[in-house]
Amino acid sequence: MKRILTILLSLLFLLGTALQADAQERVLIPMDASQNDHLKAYGIIFNHLLENQTGQWLLNYRGGSFLTANTADIVRKSRVRGVSIELISEAEAERIIRKWSNPM
Repeated sequence: MKRILTILLSLLFLLGTALQADAQERVLIPMDASQNDHLKAYGIIFNHLLENQTGQWLLNYRGGSFLTANTADIVRKSRVRGVSIELISEAEAERIIRKWSNPM
């Protein structure tokens, strides 16, 4: 009985870890016509990088959009400054990177 309980708890832990990994989101800062303020959007990502955060420039995707980790700080600063952002799943971010890194 103790062995079954240990196995069940282990499975629940692994399932919880997998669900948490799927729930992670990234911040997409679009630079196409959906962006409210392109200059402020550049400022958001520039300051984000100055704060030793990381980001990616998706040169061929939606006008040269930016992708970075979802942090409360970048979401708050974007909203305060009127910069359009989109929260996307980690899986969607990986799909975009794969497709647009090798567009051929």
